[in-house]
Amino acid sequence: MDKRSAATVVASLMVLCLSTSTATAETRQGDTQIMAVSVNGGRPLVIGNPAEASFTATVTASDPSGIDYVDALLYRGPFTAPTGVLAAAAKPPCTAVNTATTRCSFEFAMGENWLHNGDAGTWRLYVDATALDGDHHRKAAASVSVLRAAKVTANAAPEPVTKGRPITVTGTLSRVSWNDSAYHRYAGQPVRLQFRTPTGTYTTVRTVTAGPTGYLRTTVTATRDGYWRYSYPGNTTTGPANAPGDYVDVR
Repeated sequence: MDKRSAATVVASLMVLCLSTSTATAETRQGDTQIMAVSVNGGRPLVIGNPAEASFTATVTASDPSGIDYVDALLYRGPFTAPTGVLAAAAKPPCTAVNTATTRCSFEFAMGENWLHNGDAGTWRLYVDATALDGDHHRKAAASVSVLRAAKVTANAAPEPVTKGRPITVTGTLSRVSWNDSAYHRYAGQPVRLQFRTPTGTYTTVRTVTAGPTGYLRTTVTATRDGYWRYSYPGNTTTGPANAPGDYVDVR
């Protein structure tokens, strides 16, 4: 059994146990409360090649009687019929904040041979906090965007160039396929052409759409020395990417 299968079986069993006791993604009994939850520090998880990443989910829960245990898993799709599930890599270390409140840190790993392209998008963290007196609070408490990494290149020519003459900026946009661990050209995406002076910051000049083969090309007028680059903002399945700036000497 590979890593994906093993992780899916463990997490699926937890989903099954929870979903058989409730038809909704949130239930609460008594005064147990999930107080705070964070996945990967609130940042998107951008995974490239090799397709692997480790990250932490932190859960804080409270009950006047004290917290007995906290469980958590990540899932994608509907709660009762998820298209992907992932259990934590190990039992979480938990720290008592006070007699009523406990904070636990769950370590997750999305590893090579685990991810497929269809896994990109929003994953949710389901938390089960159970108190010493039997009360509980269970809900989808946070989410994280799991994104395929992108790459973009830029080449501005000619170098040097006479002021007032055209500069052609070409490049390519590609993104990783988790199915084969290789980067492939990414077509039809809006990519920003940006410029900065040697001492300035990048500003967007225009937006260029990547062609059928992920090819980028546009022409601008040379006015002053500086760096040209393409910048891809990303989307719901793909992370952002910036090309290294290409310097053009305008004479």
